[in-house]
Amino acid sequence: MRCRGRGLRPTTGRVLQALFSLLGERVRGARVLDLFAGTGALGIEALRRGAEAVDFVEVDSRLVEDLRHRLARLGLLPRARLYAMRAEQALRRLEGRYDLVLLDPPYAYPDLEGFLEALLSSPLVGEESLVVVEHSKHRPLPSTIHAFTLWKRRRYGDTLLSIYARGGAPHGESPVPGDL
Repeated sequence: MRCRGRGLRPTTGRVLQALFSLLGERVRGARVLDLFAGTGALGIEALRRGAEAVDFVEVDSRLVEDLRHRLARLGLLPRARLYAMRAEQALRRLEGRYDLVLLDPPYAYPDLEGFLEALLSSPLVGEESLVVVEHSKHRPLPSTIHAFTLWKRRRYGDTLLSIYARGGAPHGESPVPGDL
């Protein structure tokens, strides 16, 4: 659940379910990074679907505290780490590789392509990583960024889900055409 009063755009239940349906079993046992976490809806759903651990990054410290309480209530806090910092800082400070990176930046985020370029060239993503971006249909993203190629893209109203994988398809799968 996202708080409109804090300038957050809600991830609809339909988009959330569609995303995790697209990801399927790739979530189970994954190390996940939820950038621009907001209330943590994406990362919480990953934990509910069997992710090993989720690192949440959110610049608003009040939202981080709200998220900490929510995770504790749900019994998910032991598998979560929370960082009150800008997503750009996280690229420099976090360590290790993530199997799945979830990005839900504000639709008005000034340089989403530049941020993606920095992320996809960072040591946080590896050969088998998937990177999911929830973004506006009015700001389409390129089909290739560094060694990552668009694997799947789906549209839900004004929202696009773009999923990138190194080489375009994870685990030898074929890219699936989007429903744009």
